[in-house]
Amino acid sequence: MEPLPDQPLPGVCWLHGTRGSNVYLVRTGDGLALIDTGFADSAPAILRAIQALALPLHGILLTHRHRDHTGAAAAIAAATGAPIIAGAGDCRLRDGRLVLRSGIGRTHPLRIVGAFLRRRPAPVPVAVAVEAPAEVLPGIRAIPVPGHTPGSLCFVTADPAAAFVGDLVISHNGELTRSLRWANHDDARYLQSIRDFAEIAPPAGFPGHGTPILQGFDASLRVLAELPRRPLTPRTALERTRRLAAFSRMFAARRLPGRQPPPQ
Repeated sequence: MEPLPDQPLPGVCWLHGTRGSNVYLVRTGDGLALIDTGFADSAPAILRAIQALALPLHGILLTHRHRDHTGAAAAIAAATGAPIIAGAGDCRLRDGRLVLRSGIGRTHPLRIVGAFLRRRPAPVPVAVAVEAPAEVLPGIRAIPVPGHTPGSLCFVTADPAAAFVGDLVISHNGELTRSLRWANHDDARYLQSIRDFAEIAPPAGFPGHGTPILQGFDASLRVLAELPRRPLTPRTALERTRRLAAFSRMFAARRLPGRQPPPQ
């Protein structure tokens, strides 16, 4: 029997069997919203979770265009008929259709090399491109937070009060950290997005990588928003190298019941 997803808050499911980013299912109205999809091979686990919950999927919400968050989006959309919702800055027109810009995060060096050695994935069709704060599904608002990518979004739910933040921040067993400077499309804008979102953040935060923070996410984000970037020194360079190594190991592992993602 397929294990049910973890439910860290009522109405929020944290899926097992996925790789890449964290994948969440959230109750919205009489159905579900899927937030991020992990790599392409996460699709079977996502579809099994939707089937186990026995509710229709009303939307596929993508925090940003990087493939560790969007790899299974096209397959899930084809299997369920659910529309894909993404940030306008991460979309483009292709043959008259709105699609997601293909992308691999700069912290995935081996996957960047691999992308040049194999065929590009099929385009991801986008039904709604978000340009400004808006309710995209009942009880779920999309908030643009550009910087990590041009079209990065956070999704904020009203009940429970929670934020699904993609790569706006990373959680190291509950301690928030930022994406590395060179991993961002526009680091100055990224840092401003953290400061702006900190002013409206709810108490619970669900990052794209690492463990969810169920209390105090808003306070932790405000503290992080005020910290300057540290200069590059031998010590900080070693710390970043270790983080990247752990981060790379995480992509290869599937999330299993009772097992937390490894620290990054």
